[in-house]
Amino acid sequence: MGIGGSHEARGESPLKLEGFLQQLDEGDFDEALRHIERRRQILRWQLLPEQIIFIRHGESEGNENRNIYTSKGDAHLELTPTGLHQAKEAGARLQSVIGDDRVFVVVSPFERTQQTLLGLYKGGLQEQQVSAVHVSAQIREQEFGNFQTVGLHEAARAEQAVVGRFYYRRPNAESSADVYDRVAAFWDELIMDILPRQTEKCGSCLIVTHGLTMRLALMKVFQWSVETFETVWNVGNCHHVTLRKDMGKLSYKLCAESSFPAEVPWATRPITVVFRSHSASKATEEKLRLLRQFKASRDWEILKEDEEVLFDGSRQPNGEASGTWREIDRAIDETQNKQMKERSKPYTVLDYLTLEQPRTTQREALNGRLVEGHALHTREKG
Repeated sequence: MGIGGSHEARGESPLKLEGFLQQLDEGDFDEALRHIERRRQILRWQLLPEQIIFIRHGESEGNENRNIYTSKGDAHLELTPTGLHQAKEAGARLQSVIGDDRVFVVVSPFERTQQTLLGLYKGGLQEQQVSAVHVSAQIREQEFGNFQTVGLHEAARAEQAVVGRFYYRRPNAESSADVYDRVAAFWDELIMDILPRQTEKCGSCLIVTHGLTMRLALMKVFQWSVETFETVWNVGNCHHVTLRKDMGKLSYKLCAESSFPAEVPWATRPITVVFRSHSASKATEEKLRLLRQFKASRDWEILKEDEEVLFDGSRQPNGEASGTWREIDRAIDETQNKQMKERSKPYTVLDYLTLEQPRTTQREALNGRLVEGHALHTREKG
C-alpha cells in the first residue's frame, strides 16, 4: 500500500472520485478553474514592483572612440569622465523617482554598467534602500566579435541598411534577433520567478543595461513587431525609461512623465507616399499598357513592335517557351513598381511610437509629423 493508503483507508469512495474526475473531464469545473488561474496570476502580480526602470550606462570609451574596439574587449570598456558625471546626475534623478521604495537592482556584468551603478550611488541613489543586486549576463551588450577592425562599423552599417537592423549579424557576432531571444527569456524569468520569490517586496526594480538591450526588452514587454522595433532609437547615455504596473491588465505600461527625458522613446519610420495627382512618365505608362495588352491577347505582333523598349534590350522572348511568360510577368511587375515609384515621394514619420495602435492605419494622425526624405532623423547620436 502506498504512503497515502487505499481509497477505503482514507474514507474515500472510489465511485465519488470517479464521478469527480468525470465531471472534471466534461468541463463542469472549467469556470472555477479559470477563476483559480486568474487569482493565481493576481497574487503573483501583487508581489511585483510598482515600477521597473531601465537605464542605459553612461558614456563609455567605445562611445567616445570606436577605434578602441580594435584593442580592447567590449566587456572591459570603462566610463569616460563624462560618463561618470552622467551617472552621478542620473543617481539624483532616479532617487526622486524611487523615493522611499526598497529597490531590486539588476545589472549587466560589463564594466561600464557596473561603473554606472557605482556612479548612481555616488550621485544620490541610496544604496541602503537596495535589497539585492542581481548580475545578469542575459542583459549584456550585443556581441560584436572579440575585436573590431578599423572601418568595420561603417561597412556593417551599410550592410545592415540592406539586411535590416533586426536580422543583420556581423561576422562572429550576434544579430538583434539573437539578443532578443535572451532578453525575452530574461524578462520572463524576472517576472515569473526572480522578483516573486524575493523575501522582501520591492517597490522599484532598477535595470542597468545597454541601449540595444533596452529597446529589445521594450519590444518584448509591449510586443512590438520587428518593423516597429526598427523605428526606435537608442536613448541617450544615462537616460532612463520607466514602466508602471497596471494591476487591472496585469501588465506594465510605459510612464513617460517618470522617464528621462519625460517622453516616449524617439522613433522614426520611413514611408513612401503615393500621390494620386502625380503621373508616371509617358514611356513607363506606354510600356505597361503594351505589356498588359499582350498578356491579355497573346498577340506576338504587339511585342515585335518594340521589343527593345518592352524588355530594356536584355530579355527578349523566344516564342511560347515556358520561361517567356515568367519574363512577361516579371516585366509587368517591374514596370508597375517603376510606375509607383515615379508617382511617389519618400517621407519619414516622426515620433512614431506616440501614434495610437494599429499605427499603420493612423493616416489622419500623420499630419504635422511627416518630413520629406528618408534621411536619419535622430535626436542625438546613438
